[in-house]
Amino acid sequence: MSSKDKTDDTINRLVMVSQDNELISLAKAAIPTTEKQSMDVIQKPVAELAHMMRDLEASALIIDIDASKVEDFENLQKVKRMAGQNTPIIVISHNFSPAAARILIQLKVSDFLVKPVQTSDLVRSCNNSLKINTEEAQVDPQFMCFLPAAGGVGTTSLAIETASILNAHGQNLGRTTCIVDLNFQHGSCAEYLDIEPRFDISEIENSPERLDRQLLDVMLSKHSTGLSVIGAPNRPAEMRSFKGALVVRLLDLVSAYFDNVVIDLPRTWFPWTETVMSGSDKVFVVADMTVPSIRHSHRIVQAIQERVGKQTAPQVIVNRMDFRNNAGGLNASDVEDSLGEYYAGGVPNNYRLVRDAVDRGVTLGEIEAGNNVTNALSRIVLAGEMELEDPKSKSGLFSLGKNLLKRKAG
Repeated sequence: MSSKDKTDDTINRLVMVSQDNELISLAKAAIPTTEKQSMDVIQKPVAELAHMMRDLEASALIIDIDASKVEDFENLQKVKRMAGQNTPIIVISHNFSPAAARILIQLKVSDFLVKPVQTSDLVRSCNNSLKINTEEAQVDPQFMCFLPAAGGVGTTSLAIETASILNAHGQNLGRTTCIVDLNFQHGSCAEYLDIEPRFDISEIENSPERLDRQLLDVMLSKHSTGLSVIGAPNRPAEMRSFKGALVVRLLDLVSAYFDNVVIDLPRTWFPWTETVMSGSDKVFVVADMTVPSIRHSHRIVQAIQERVGKQTAPQVIVNRMDFRNNAGGLNASDVEDSLGEYYAGGVPNNYRLVRDAVDRGVTLGEIEAGNNVTNALSRIVLAGEMELEDPKSKSGLFSLGKNLLKRKAG
């Protein structure tokens, strides 16, 4: 049965063939058994798989081979022939070479991964393979991170509203959104949305590998709009710094199950801050419309480019922007001229609306649909993906290119 013939009641049966216990543990944690999906493991070499093919009835195969052995490719070819064209095969090996890659392309396997395998890569590969004959193949997750230029500039509010915009926009496209609050000491995302922060860092800080899909589900909070939130309980009296491996593991896992990931970064730079920014598609520095804040944003942009690289292309969002002409003060044109190519856009000052949303634990759109803050921010973060109803809303639009960087520690 091809993917096109599958109904909503079909159970996808994944079969992994491997003798690598570490890979098997990773796969079991990443691909849990549900009503719609199951995964079985055959701990045998690929040479023994051909004799079992008639009874497998697999929706997709994940096969671990030694790419330096000719006989493994010969056995893989037999399996491919017996499985048929409509059964996707994902090949995993630790020793790929250009010659091995060419053979796999000729065999028309759906994907091949190199060990050590990242959770997000495996999950994405499985999802794409199971939808290989449809138009529903999963796109790479999009990462946006927000970094404050100074205290009190409204970074968390903008990050939450961005996640809300992506969540609403993505629901029509079948995309999911999660906001991750990496301010483990003073995080406010969960409080702004009036939900319980469930990310218990003490459970995994010394062993990040324990974080799997089941544990992530337990530590995930959900807003009434459907937005997923990862936030830790506030610990204002504890100054705690965590290993980069914890943050990388968290984001790797989140990227496996969500299409859009919005990250609220703390103002303080940690050793893992640069890793997060280098793996993000868009990096926004948030300032407000004051001279010190604009100066700080300049310094932060320069620091990002020096430490992370110019390919990161950070942009500055100016919050609480006043678009009126102020004879004796700072004007919008002054801000745009000062920031130049780094200016992503301005978000108007609507203090009453933002305050009401925070006090009620809701998004801005739930209080006032089509408000000027959401419209201006949508023009920036969606960058032309959709037309807004208010064409008069002033916001500086800037082309935001993707950074094709690996989302893992170097």
